[in-house]
Amino acid sequence: MSAHAQQQHGEKHRSGIFRFLGSDWETYAKLASFLKPYRFRLALGLLAGIGYAACNSGIILLVRTITDTAFHGKFSQSDLLKGAGMGEGGGVTEFLWMILPIPIVMILRGLLAYANVYNLTWVSLRALRDMRRRVFGHLMRQSLDFFGRSQSGRLLSRVLNDTQMAQESLVSIVGELVKQPLTAIGVIAVLLRIDWKFCLFAFVLFPLFLLPVIIYGRRVRKAAHAVQNEAGVMAVILQESFAGIRVIKSFAREAFQLRLFDKSSDEQFRSGMKVKKSTAIVQPMMESVSACGVALALVYVHYSHLSIGSFIALLMGMFLLYDPIKNLSRIHVVLQNCLGAATSTLELLDTKPSIHDLPGAMPLETTRGHLAFEGVNFSYGTTGPHGEEGGNAVTGISLVIEPGMKVALVGSSGAGKSTLLALLLRFYDPQQGRILIDGRDLRDLTLLSLREQIGIVTQESFLFHDSIYENIRFGRLDATKAEIEEAARLAHAHDFIMAQPHGYETVVGDKGCLLSGGQQQRLAIARALLKAAPVLLLDEATSALDSESEKMIQDALEKLSRGRTVIAIAHRLSTVLGSDMIVVMDHGRIVATGTHAELLNSSEVYTNLYRLQFSH
Repeated sequence: MSAHAQQQHGEKHRSGIFRFLGSDWETYAKLASFLKPYRFRLALGLLAGIGYAACNSGIILLVRTITDTAFHGKFSQSDLLKGAGMGEGGGVTEFLWMILPIPIVMILRGLLAYANVYNLTWVSLRALRDMRRRVFGHLMRQSLDFFGRSQSGRLLSRVLNDTQMAQESLVSIVGELVKQPLTAIGVIAVLLRIDWKFCLFAFVLFPLFLLPVIIYGRRVRKAAHAVQNEAGVMAVILQESFAGIRVIKSFAREAFQLRLFDKSSDEQFRSGMKVKKSTAIVQPMMESVSACGVALALVYVHYSHLSIGSFIALLMGMFLLYDPIKNLSRIHVVLQNCLGAATSTLELLDTKPSIHDLPGAMPLETTRGHLAFEGVNFSYGTTGPHGEEGGNAVTGISLVIEPGMKVALVGSSGAGKSTLLALLLRFYDPQQGRILIDGRDLRDLTLLSLREQIGIVTQESFLFHDSIYENIRFGRLDATKAEIEEAARLAHAHDFIMAQPHGYETVVGDKGCLLSGGQQQRLAIARALLKAAPVLLLDEATSALDSESEKMIQDALEKLSRGRTVIAIAHRLSTVLGSDMIVVMDHGRIVATGTHAELLNSSEVYTNLYRLQFSH
């Protein structure tokens, strides 16, 4: 190798070391913070591991002492018979008392091994629970744009798979790095005491154990990363297949989804086999080296004329050394798996929500419902083909809504109506302008307190796979049963609820699939009614209802609207004719405001919408 090549190799090697001590070590340190609350239980587990290691060393000395005493240090049968001859009662009794420590030490060793595994497993599962809770809580605090960019299947994989692999691997590493090295050191110390020449001879073979780890460690890390990525892909396929089962069946695409699943399974199989091959070959290679070592050790024992006690002790020591060395050789592989899973988990935890409470944000205790949009421009991140402001979802929005007003937003699809509601809930922040509630900028208020003052019913009502009772109670968690039933009556849902097999305890199925569209919508309205927030947002709230149900809901909404500020989006103008103010939107702009009668005379856009719906 040339001097230049040697220099490059040395730099590459040093960079790998520094990388481990730098960024990788920082990753492990962050991961270890999840163990800190359970350091007492972790210490118990590690102490049990230390005791286990001490028992391994002690049993070797016991066996040597007892064997030499019983057999007088020789191999001959005549000497064996002299040690505890049949019929020599005193000799047998003495011999039995002499061997009694062996089962005692072995029982203690087993108890310590159990305590070690139990405590470390307890810590691992507790830390896993905490990590999953933190990851899930962090995801719940993310803004809507984050979920728009992310695949929910991959997020599921992060919460379930990556956290488990990271935390279990970490605890395994901590436990092994205490128990196994101490076991090895203790056994080696005893072997040195018995015959130092034998130990020095064994140490010559020890570096050979590291060769498989060095060779295959990098391959394991790369393949393990591929397995984790493909697990995320499969989670996406599963989540989307279950969520979109109606579309899949409507288009008869079951076989297509199965092919996608098979492709992901095959990729996981190939990557998984790479991990297993690289991991599995390490142990046979180490065992081969061990077999050679045992054979050479036997040759040494034969020519060195060791006592039978020393021979058995050395042989036992070699076998006791095998397990810690084997486990230590796997630490590198476990480290790589841990690092891959931890990196993706910690990256997720480092993701900051784009919409968050600003420093000094104050809670909104209550509101009169006075709303104002001042020169609001907002884009979802898209622009026109030449970068023009046509890429804005809404442009130049200025609007004042007095407390207790019922305001209707009308316009064709894509006019920006739903965007205004999203901005009012601070799902997004405008790039220009500001939105005020009772004269206070929304960005100066805490998100939780703002959203507690706003109720919403959307055109896509979402129900949880739970009982009707719990779905309505979601609007206000401290509501009484009477209040929940009253909300259902106002939403004209009580009668159909009582007709269900289990009344309010009837489970609605995934996303409410066991109910009709109108029934789902009425439960969503009951949920909003129960919240009784000062500001009510209705995004096509009656779109899924038939004419009779719509009339009942309109009556309920009229009662609910009294004393509250209501902003309603409706494509059917018949539902908003009685509004205090109708806001006409077109291409993200407000083009007219007024009552129904005023707009028929002053707004061409509104007149066209009205004629399209009522001309027939």
